[in-house]
Amino acid sequence: MPDNYVAYHLHSDLSLLDSCTKFSDYVDYAVQNGQHAIAFTEHGNILNWVHKKMYCDTMGIKYLHGVECYLTENPRDKVRDNYHTVLIAKNYDGVLELNSLVSRSYEEDHFYYKPRISFDEFVRISPNIIKISACLASPLNKLQLDNAWYDKLARTYDYYEVQPHLCADQVLYNQHLAQLSHQYHKPLIAGTDTHSINKYKAECRSILQKAKHIAYTGEDAFDLTYKTYDELWDIFRRQEALPDNLIAEAISNTNAMADMVEDFTLDTAFKYPILYGSHQRDAEEYDKQVQQCFEAKVQSGIIPAEQAQAFREAIEEEGRVFDKVDMKGYMLFVGELVRWCKSHDIPLGPSRGSVGGSRVAYVLDITDLNPEQWHTVFSRFCNEDRKELGDVDLDLPPDSRERVYQHIFDQFGSDYTSYILAIGTISSKGTIDEIGRALSLRWDENENRGTNPYTLACIDKIKREFEADENKARQAYPELFYYYDGLLNTAVSQSMHPAGVIVSPVTLPDGYGTLRREGKVVLQIDMEAVHEVNLVKYDLLGLANVQILRDTYRLLNQPYPRTCEIDWDDQAVWKDMLRSPVGIFQMESAFAFQALRQFKPTSIFEMSLVTAAIRPSGASYRNDLLARKTHANPSPIIDELLKNNLNFLVYQEDTIKFLQQICGLSGSEADNVRRAIGRKQEDRLQAALPRILEGYCAKSSQPREIAEQEAKEFLQIIEDSASYQFGYNHSIGYCLIGYMCAYLRYYHPYEFITAYLNNAKNEEDTVNGSTLAQEYGINITPPKFGVSKNVYVADAGKRIIAKGVTSIKYMNKQITDELYQLAHAHAFDTFTDLLYAINQQTSVDSRQLDILIRVEFFSEFGNPATLLQINEVFRRLKGGAAKTVRKDKAEDLSALLPRFATDVNAKGQPLKNWTIADCMGLIRACEAHIRALDLPDMTLQERAKTQLELLGCVNLTTGKEADRRKVFITDITPLKSKDSGSIWAYKVGIKSVGSGKNAVVTVRSKVYNSTPFKRGDILYASSLVKDNRGYWYLQDYERC
Repeated sequence: MPDNYVAYHLHSDLSLLDSCTKFSDYVDYAVQNGQHAIAFTEHGNILNWVHKKMYCDTMGIKYLHGVECYLTENPRDKVRDNYHTVLIAKNYDGVLELNSLVSRSYEEDHFYYKPRISFDEFVRISPNIIKISACLASPLNKLQLDNAWYDKLARTYDYYEVQPHLCADQVLYNQHLAQLSHQYHKPLIAGTDTHSINKYKAECRSILQKAKHIAYTGEDAFDLTYKTYDELWDIFRRQEALPDNLIAEAISNTNAMADMVEDFTLDTAFKYPILYGSHQRDAEEYDKQVQQCFEAKVQSGIIPAEQAQAFREAIEEEGRVFDKVDMKGYMLFVGELVRWCKSHDIPLGPSRGSVGGSRVAYVLDITDLNPEQWHTVFSRFCNEDRKELGDVDLDLPPDSRERVYQHIFDQFGSDYTSYILAIGTISSKGTIDEIGRALSLRWDENENRGTNPYTLACIDKIKREFEADENKARQAYPELFYYYDGLLNTAVSQSMHPAGVIVSPVTLPDGYGTLRREGKVVLQIDMEAVHEVNLVKYDLLGLANVQILRDTYRLLNQPYPRTCEIDWDDQAVWKDMLRSPVGIFQMESAFAFQALRQFKPTSIFEMSLVTAAIRPSGASYRNDLLARKTHANPSPIIDELLKNNLNFLVYQEDTIKFLQQICGLSGSEADNVRRAIGRKQEDRLQAALPRILEGYCAKSSQPREIAEQEAKEFLQIIEDSASYQFGYNHSIGYCLIGYMCAYLRYYHPYEFITAYLNNAKNEEDTVNGSTLAQEYGINITPPKFGVSKNVYVADAGKRIIAKGVTSIKYMNKQITDELYQLAHAHAFDTFTDLLYAINQQTSVDSRQLDILIRVEFFSEFGNPATLLQINEVFRRLKGGAAKTVRKDKAEDLSALLPRFATDVNAKGQPLKNWTIADCMGLIRACEAHIRALDLPDMTLQERAKTQLELLGCVNLTTGKEADRRKVFITDITPLKSKDSGSIWAYKVGIKSVGSGKNAVVTVRSKVYNSTPFKRGDILYASSLVKDNRGYWYLQDYERC
């Protein structure tokens, strides 16, 4: 192809930390310059190659599947040789082989700092892959000519790559490659080793690498920007390494190489895993299991007899739809997975998403939501006219996810299963951080005078200003923001998607490429690409509330219940739900709980309305619905349809019901129209309109003209609301979880709150759990020796929940178990004896022991001041093992020492040291002496500060009415004026010493400045005033 070339040695930002250019920018530029093909050869990876292929197809340019891999002489040797080589697939078999090679390079026996392929594997690569010698890091440049591998490698390459960089090393290497080309009859090819689309992006790349402390020797002489055909010719000529005829040949060979490559089409067929040998056998097994499970549920009463016929009809219809969209095997797999989970004591949430509308899902145990009972809608889940991959998400305890993943991997094998790729990019503030770090380093390297303007404190200030006013910040810091747009959203890391795993009927290492991360197999394409090629993902989502429910039932020694065993209409539970938001799934935010208390739901259906209303999508009807105002629709038949929603159009399923139950469309047709409306596809709506109007008019008692107007008016309401309708199927499933939380909280508060606290993720959760305990009259006690284990433990008889030892700073499960066993194996008459046992029989170190004493873990033996003194003596005397002690170091023990030691030798001559005969007796005597001193206990404030420091929260509740106005300061946040930026008041978290209740008050600046305080202080609140909006103000106080 005359007057053009193909850029085949190209790095996008998916070469991670070696480019800031998106692959789409390269493709756009190549098309703009009339180039007919392009390759991406990322360093050691093929990340998101499916996106690259699809974008090239869209733009009408041939995609060349490639990689710049790393070669090593022997992967068993831990040597960082890592020679560079470019591989490009010649055909689809080559794509599979290249993917397989890249996948193998990440295996544990290959990977060493970089993913590597051995020389031996390289020379055995088939002709389906084009092999190109790459850059100055090629083995043809790095190896000695007399190396045993040199000749083999030189013969294996299909092309020798010359590059146009203006440096002496490249000139010599290009000339050497020209000699090899003549010697081995291998053609030269012009590679650019492009890392940036233009000079600006190259500067951004330099800044990124400076921030990450990445540097390549001699690279300053390289121009790694994308070249047009004329620019490539010009720079090769300026290099003066090769004659024009060789330059022309090398550039022309880029086209010849690209023309050798056969284009291929991505396989986008559905890729459901196969369980029983074939899709046909899976379908047969599906029919068998559905029938067996249905009959078992009817016989056991899980499906009531009066619902059996409706289930039979629905199962038949759903089976027909699943058969049509090839989902029988998928449903079978998910059902078997859920049943495996339940048989291994791993409960799941009742239902997540639209699958709650399927009777088959209920029969196969995929869900525990009875669609007949809760009136959920199947067509919202699966539509025979909308052939798309099945999508069932499962909620399970977070601590069980890895176990379930491993079961899936064990069942299908590592070649057919993987985690999904996630690419990390630089966020807005992260971009400012990276640029600031680079500019700071550059400032220091240039030895500028004055204060570095890019210190961490300066960068924090810039970020705050940027958040407040982006344009103003850009103008104030032009040097930093010069790079901002070029770095923002640059890919910098690879990781695993947190939820999904792939199970495939085709092998993944060759089909798509895999990598290893923390010992786990990860696909080299991301979630979006997975959807594009129709691989089946299984989303296993960790839901803390399911874990709390499981742990509560374990504490009760009760099995996790089925939903059919729960009384959903217990009005005592519904009433108690309004008592506190803590622990009630979906209702824990102040906004959600306020809506809940306003509406006062008395059923799952009503709770679902609140759930929908608190979403951003509920803004248009929220106030009227929560006020229980009945809405008026265009006709009584629509009011009747929506009567359970106070006549409001709330759910996506409401639209389906209108089109299906009133207008006579099938479930699939109704869902298709709903989607068309939501996507503003007016042509599809107009095509369905005659049938909609005909069906509506047949149901309506009004004259046709009026009926049509009613239908059109309601369709307009649907159109206006389509983007914010909520999912009813999903809402019901999640409300069941919320009610289960409320049920256990009401009837079993000790166990529920204990489980809640044991699953606390942060200090806020711990505070909320402790507050909830106070609400139910339960005292949370600090960890105590002989009582506490590693987690919170409930004792309903004593009306307490004891904190776990691991809640104390620097503690761990091992020492918790050791101390608990110690307490129950021995009785200790003195603290000295306990210290000796701890020293001999546990792994508790000196720092941990001091902390345990300070938090009053050993309070049965005395106050912290006394015990710390005893422990100090114990340490001085080497834990009871001291044989001597210097007189000048033991003057404070002189009154006791004569009873347990001597200071003269056998001849009666004085010694410089005391010789101890009974060290443990001496320590016990010291303990008695210290106790006689009656050392004062910690003050209230000392105790509060210690607990806050070491326990993360404060438990000082005295229960005394006189102490109710004594408040401990848990948090202080300045409140700034939006206009002036000045602090007008402080939001202060307080905890009553008397009642233990937490609250938030406002302290105006004038009051605070007159008597400032800090977190950890204790005040006496002499004047607390509540304004007409319900906010409390602390107007006067004094220090305690």
